[in-house]
Amino acid sequence: CLPLFSGIAEAKGGKDMVQEKTAYITRCGYVSSGSSTGGYERIELTRVSDSEANFKSNSKDWHNSPERTVDKNISADVLKKMEELGREYKIFKWKPFRKSALFALDAASVSLSVSYKDSSNGAGWTLTMRSDDELSDKQTDYYHKLLDLLRSAEGQ
Repeated sequence: CLPLFSGIAEAKGGKDMVQEKTAYITRCGYVSSGSSTGGYERIELTRVSDSEANFKSNSKDWHNSPERTVDKNISADVLKKMEELGREYKIFKWKPFRKSALFALDAASVSLSVSYKDSSNGAGWTLTMRSDDELSDKQTDYYHKLLDLLRSAEGQ
């Protein structure tokens, strides 16, 4: 059976052009889908301004259950907490993740991504962690804390 998150990260964009000290998060998203129950969960938090963010989520427990949706604007404070978390875990220094050779036919596909933009030059960078990535203990800890912050945004 595949662990919930067994992987390593993938970076897309101009990571070398995005400086940790001048970067800010533009978006954080989570997707879990593909299990045999037909259920899924999607969460997206997008920066609207320096002080405001948009929180969207939709989910189903199984294929014939009603879909739950949320779409609301909230304070951008949670994005600032995510930025602090990224600096604490030094994600800008992470190497690309290796892919796991393990798989489970009935496992859900999980992806958590966080996108940054550099305020000094406009360059962007996205860190994506997937269920087939091999993560260190520290990276797994970051993943869970980031997901907890993302899920907590709905209550703001």
